[in-house]
Amino acid sequence: MDRSWMSEPRSSTPFLKGVGEFLDFEFRKNGNEIGEIKCPCVNCACKLWVTRETALQHIICNGIMEGYSKQHLEVGKEVAQVGIWGTKSKGSPHNHWSFRLANNHKLKKITIDHGDLIYSLKFTTQDDRGSFHDSEKVGGWNGGNEECEITFDSDEEIIGINGTVGVSTGTYAGYTIISSLSFITNKRIHGPFGQKTGTPFDVPWNKGAFAGFYGLAGYYLDGIGVYLKASQETARVGLWGTEFSKGPQYRWSFCLEESYKLTKIRIDHGDMISSLMFTSEDCMGSVHVSNKAGGYNDGTAISEVNLGWDEEIIGINGTFGVSTGTCGGKTISSLLFITNKRSHGPFGRVTGASFSVPWSKGSFAGFYGTTSCYIDSIGVYLRATA
Repeated sequence: MDRSWMSEPRSSTPFLKGVGEFLDFEFRKNGNEIGEIKCPCVNCACKLWVTRETALQHIICNGIMEGYSKQHLEVGKEVAQVGIWGTKSKGSPHNHWSFRLANNHKLKKITIDHGDLIYSLKFTTQDDRGSFHDSEKVGGWNGGNEECEITFDSDEEIIGINGTVGVSTGTYAGYTIISSLSFITNKRIHGPFGQKTGTPFDVPWNKGAFAGFYGLAGYYLDGIGVYLKASQETARVGLWGTEFSKGPQYRWSFCLEESYKLTKIRIDHGDMISSLMFTSEDCMGSVHVSNKAGGYNDGTAISEVNLGWDEEIIGINGTFGVSTGTCGGKTISSLLFITNKRSHGPFGRVTGASFSVPWSKGSFAGFYGTTSCYIDSIGVYLRATA
């Protein structure tokens, strides 16, 4: 978190803006069940629980206690950003939107304005005192011809979304937009809303990981991404392919150590992805090679992706289908690795259902999945970046 505001005069605009953002963070991270934090002002010295209003007054009048910035403001990030699907180019600031689920809030309702595409979204949350909070509407400079509401049960939460990316028609034609959306919960599927035309996308995640949405918007909902809570510093995104239904011996995992850099991926493939191996390098230059995932059956070709010193993975595309021969079952049939410099692949045979998942630069932390004769499924570990 930026700390430059702390050296500004306490009556200045930078200080007031900075302390507001700081308190937003503190109440999300350290607030109690009745909406209080331990006041970090010089006089209270974190010994007194106070409301936000009181904390703001104390900090402006007294300043923050010495050492607090080092102890608390260098806290790790909280969420990983997955996406965007739809428009990816950076527009003017007013085109960016973000909905973050506040601490001790539960998502209770999503309002979707739609027609042949998604025009706007609005989110309603409920805090632990029972009060409701409405977000700003995102998108919707144009209005659709139908407005639908998703109301979530008390034990219901979002565990994935899917949708399509299309191109707008009519008065504001030619824009890349979200043409349809479905919200998947632990109890049911809500949708699709809009019209399922264009390129599909599908992103599942673990129960309890949802932290919000973000994206781009203008006349319509142009792009959408997902905030996921990073438990123990990483979030799990996926699986694509065979779900976790087998014993532990069929699961594989490669998690990049924080100070390591991924330098090479070895792919054994033919019509399917048979196995994967990963090579990383630590800050001292030592090389580390992972165990092979998959590969009970060997492919007909071995390919290597060698990553430059300034190159990192920012997304994967692929397909999954049913394997042929003695090892029948759903497997990963192709993979393509996208970096900040180029695309590597596809490897395997592009056939079956497709998937595509981009993420923020600097957040890649590894892969995981299930395996038998081939790589049966794949998911992504991501580090928190926001």
